[in-house]
Amino acid sequence: MASGNPKLIILSEQFEGQKIHELSDQMYSIGRIEERSICIPDTTVSTNHCELVRNEDGSYRVVDLGSSNGTRINGALITEQSLNHSDMLQVGGIEILYHADDEDHGEGQSATTGINLEDTAGGLQIQELGNVDPFKKGNKKGNSKIVKIVLTAIFSVLGLIVLLFLGKLILKMF
Repeated sequence: MASGNPKLIILSEQFEGQKIHELSDQMYSIGRIEERSICIPDTTVSTNHCELVRNEDGSYRVVDLGSSNGTRINGALITEQSLNHSDMLQVGGIEILYHADDEDHGEGQSATTGINLEDTAGGLQIQELGNVDPFKKGNKKGNSKIVKIVLTAIFSVLGLIVLLFLGKLILKMF
């Protein structure tokens, strides 16, 4: 590598605190649990999702480890592929930009992002949704009505139970 190490820049909003990972080691494991070199605690990311392996020229290649929701580079589902400057790596539903300092950056270059969950084989199936949080930032509009309805129902049932209990207590007193 010429002037510096390549970087992974996580673009997905929910991971604002851990956006940039500078790459200098020979290998990185990416997955949902903290034991991975790069931990992305998202339900669309497998426990042991993929690996980044350093090539002889200092760049990296991605190796999918049989992940549930797949690994993509620039929208194409891959099992193993080398990364080039400004490639968009998608791990499950998380978008990550690969930035290599030694590339000729040219004028007017731009990167577009957009998660495409469809592929030619028929579509991506998300298999784990156990940690879905309806109170998570970004789900305010769609879930606020549901949350209000659920909370209203819970408090209504609790109110009825309290009224029944008080009614029985009053009847025993007379």
